[in-house]
Amino acid sequence: MDNENMEPNESSLFWADQLAEKIIERAQKEGKKIVIRCGQTPSGGKHIGNLNDVIRAHFVYRSVIEKGHEAEFVHSTDDRDPLKDIPAKLADLNTNWHPAEKFPELKKYLGHPLCRVPDPFGCCTSWSAHFTKVWEIGLNQLGMFPKIKSNDDYYKQGKFNPYIRMVFEKIDAVGKIIAKFQETKGDDYIPFDAICPKCGMLANISSFDLQKETVHFTCGGKSIKAKKSEGCGFEGDVPFSEGKLQWRFEWPAQWAIENIIFEPFGKDHAEGSWKSGQVIAKEIYGFEPPIPYVYEFFLVDGGKMSASKGNVYIVQDVLKVIEPEHFAFFYTKKPGKQRDLTFKDLMLIREYEAAEKIYFGTAKADNEREENNVRRSYEMATPKIPAKMPQRIPFDFAAQLVQIYSQNEEVIDAMKSSGHITSEFSEEDLKSANNRLNLARNWIAMFAPEEVKINVADAVSADVKAKLSQGQISALKMLAAALDEKKTEAELGEEFKRIIAETKITPQDFYKACYLAIIGKERGPKLAGFIIAIGQERIVKVLKSI
Repeated sequence: MDNENMEPNESSLFWADQLAEKIIERAQKEGKKIVIRCGQTPSGGKHIGNLNDVIRAHFVYRSVIEKGHEAEFVHSTDDRDPLKDIPAKLADLNTNWHPAEKFPELKKYLGHPLCRVPDPFGCCTSWSAHFTKVWEIGLNQLGMFPKIKSNDDYYKQGKFNPYIRMVFEKIDAVGKIIAKFQETKGDDYIPFDAICPKCGMLANISSFDLQKETVHFTCGGKSIKAKKSEGCGFEGDVPFSEGKLQWRFEWPAQWAIENIIFEPFGKDHAEGSWKSGQVIAKEIYGFEPPIPYVYEFFLVDGGKMSASKGNVYIVQDVLKVIEPEHFAFFYTKKPGKQRDLTFKDLMLIREYEAAEKIYFGTAKADNEREENNVRRSYEMATPKIPAKMPQRIPFDFAAQLVQIYSQNEEVIDAMKSSGHITSEFSEEDLKSANNRLNLARNWIAMFAPEEVKINVADAVSADVKAKLSQGQISALKMLAAALDEKKTEAELGEEFKRIIAETKITPQDFYKACYLAIIGKERGPKLAGFIIAIGQERIVKVLKSI
């Protein structure tokens, strides 16, 4: 599906503002309230790829509100979907992860509705309630507060009944429609499952009674993820409220129940259930489907998210290493292009802070159009815009120093010495700096590549000495002598040039020797600032040991 055909014009800048204009136009034309939807199945800890649905809907919702129109932002939880498998690890409400092996009893609930599977941690009323809560906590930390709507509640309240009835009344048309999209469905296909009152498993039905609003079934199990679950053999009737429409028919029914005017979704739905959903909405349920918007999935550290690769993260995992507004900024980018979210160098932090400088006028974009778009992206990602541009410590430098000093106070003192923290820092800036140091410590533990990890030596090792030329050794001795007097970062830069010239070694060999002597690696942080932050006295002691 081509998103470009759904955008009003190229003169609008930010993609969410474009969509908001289109939504407002349709709502006014149809006399409808603006209701924006997203949804998830609470099958476990929902990863940051699933966040696409919510945050993109949230940006559009905010744009509608900012344009002076009333709107509602709802999040459906598909909690009557079956438990299809047990994730390899499960998150508690504090985001501590636990291996699935701790919960062997869960296997017996495969094929049961998520809302009727016990919470493995015993803190919520069900599996679905628990993982919806885990998800909601993460959304709230990002400043998003959609109204959570439960499918299970809708079934209990009879809100799905009119749509179940329409499906059954038009069962011949249903068969013809589904045959266009799923060749495997036979002539006897009925897109409804019953919940067995004996074993609790979902099972295909064989017939229905419109007058009694019941369905008849034999509990013979159900195919889930290419595996057949074993039913208990029970045969009988249950009311419509004790079952569920299958996904292709449930999704359009949700649009109707909630009066949805807009919903974003991934390209997997665009190529599948969205196509059938449009037809079902019009020909079975009798209404126009909402305005769609398709987003491209993103990569994490260059690869698709996969439990086997260990690169599946929920929101709370990410917020252990990056500020919420910096993380949200990633999702402001135009949804139709695949992007890579990398945790190994956290380029996203630099991108957000470059946008912040443009927003506050201390930097310029290449052109006015780009500048306006960057400013709007910054506004969307930042729930509370600061009164003036924040003073921030560089994350890369913070990540280096937290490996040297165990206490944040020591790092703050070192950064004051190096000039990274100045008198311009407000109390709020210092609080933010302390928070960043905590995030940097977590990043080192969770994501930092080996080449970033450093350990300052107490003395130059014999192995390092063996790698150094006579010219490099002379340069290190000259540097030790120069550091006997306190130097600024600029003065150190001049000393480096002098030493390189006098020893006649290359700049590359000079810096390589310094890093090998101090941290045992051939590369490292920007040398002058690093020396000042560590303390000249400490560096002198190391270099004089050569």
